[in-house]
Amino acid sequence: MTASKEAKYDTFTITSADGKRTADFNNGDFKIIGFDYFENILSPYITGSATLVSTNNSVSSEEDRQERLSSLYTGLPLRAGCVVKIKVTPELGDPLKLDLHVTHVEQASKSSSEVLHIKLASKIAILNETTKIERSFRLGISDIARKIIREDLKIRRNKIVIDKTSNPTTYVVGMRKRPFDLLLMLAQQSVPKKTSNPGYFCYETKNGFHFVSADTLINQDPYPYSYHYAGGNQSTAENKDDSNNYKVSDLKVKKDQHFLDQIRFGMYSTKNIFFNPSTNGFTEITISADVDGKFPSLGKRKDTPKIIKDEYALGKKYHRIQTAILDAGSSEESKSINNSPEMYYAAATARYNILFAQETNITVPCNTLLDAGTAIDLQIESISDQKEQGPDPVQSGKYIISSLRHHFDSDRSLTSMKLIRAGYGLHFTTEE
Repeated sequence: MTASKEAKYDTFTITSADGKRTADFNNGDFKIIGFDYFENILSPYITGSATLVSTNNSVSSEEDRQERLSSLYTGLPLRAGCVVKIKVTPELGDPLKLDLHVTHVEQASKSSSEVLHIKLASKIAILNETTKIERSFRLGISDIARKIIREDLKIRRNKIVIDKTSNPTTYVVGMRKRPFDLLLMLAQQSVPKKTSNPGYFCYETKNGFHFVSADTLINQDPYPYSYHYAGGNQSTAENKDDSNNYKVSDLKVKKDQHFLDQIRFGMYSTKNIFFNPSTNGFTEITISADVDGKFPSLGKRKDTPKIIKDEYALGKKYHRIQTAILDAGSSEESKSINNSPEMYYAAATARYNILFAQETNITVPCNTLLDAGTAIDLQIESISDQKEQGPDPVQSGKYIISSLRHHFDSDRSLTSMKLIRAGYGLHFTTEE
C-alpha cells in the first residue's frame, strides 16, 4: 500500500461564526476538492486552505423564515470567523486533527453549484491580532517567552517546547505589541544555554508551539527512515510495499550558495557598531566567517572562497555594516547594559544566512509524522555510471524541514517540503 493514495476524511465540519449552524462533509452538505495544510519554521502559526463545492440544497438559510435549503456560502453562512474541525487519516502517519478558523472566503464560481476557496489559520493567529501586551518583564528571555505563550496565546503547558536561554536577566517592555511581534524580536536576541551560538526560531506545528535554537534543529537526530531520490520524476506506485513511501518523486534545488547575496547580507563578514548613550562611546565588533566558523552545520562546511580571503589580506575585512544603540538604564538609573546586543547582534545575522544557504524542494508520499523543524536523511543517487559507489556524497545527508505542505485530494495525498542546510555531504557536527 502506498502512502500517496487518497486519504480518508473522518471529520470535516464547518460551524458558523456565531456557533449556531454546522455543515458536515460526511452528511453530504458539501464536497471537498482539495485540502492543504502548512507549517513553516518562519511562521508562528499553522495555516491551511481548502476548495469546496456545494449546491443550492446544502444548508438551511439562517435568514429565511421558512428555513429553505440554500448554498453553503449563503445558508451557513460561510464567512471569515467560521470554525473548521478536520480529522484526516492518511496511509502513513497519525491522523491529522485540526481546529482551524476561516480567515478568507472566495467564491470561484456560482451556477447550479458553487466552488469556494477558503483560507484557514489556527486559533493563536486570531488571538495574536486581538491581544496587545502592555506589561513589562524582568526575566530570562526563555522565561519571558514562556509567559507570553502561556498567558497571552493560551497554549497548554504540554504543547510548549522551549530551549533555555543563557542571556542575563532582561528587561522587556510590552509597548502594546502583539505577542508574535515580541516573540520574534526575542528569538533574534536569544542565545541557548548549551552553546554560545545565537538565533532561535518561533513556530507552531500540529504538535505544539516551539521556541527553540538553531543548534537544536541542527543537532537533532533525523527521522528514522531515509528518503531516496534516484533522479528524474519517480513513480510511487511501482512496488506494492512500504519502500514506495520513502521515495522522492520530485526534487528541485531552489538555492545553492547565492554568492553575491551572501556577500551583501554579511554572511562572510560584518562590522557591527554599537553606541552607548550613557558614555557617548562606540564599540566596534567585526565577525568573519574565516575566523568565527564555530557554528555547527548539517554537512561539511564550505571553505571561504579564495577571492574573499584575498580581499581580507588586502584589508577589506567586512562587507556589511550594522549599527545598534545599547539599552542603558532602561529600567533604572544605571549605566549597566540591558541584554547587550554585543552577545548576539554580530553573529545572529550570519547565523540565519548560513543556515538558509541551501534550499531544496522535494515531494514525497504523504507522511503526517513529519513536522516543520524535523531533520531528515536524504539520499540522492549519484549521476556517475558507477552506482555501486552509493549515493552522491556531497548532495546527500541531513537536512532540516524549513516548511511543509500536506496535500489531500480525491486522487492522492502528498507531502511537499522545503529543506535547508548550511554545509555539504554526509558529515555533520554536534555540540560538545
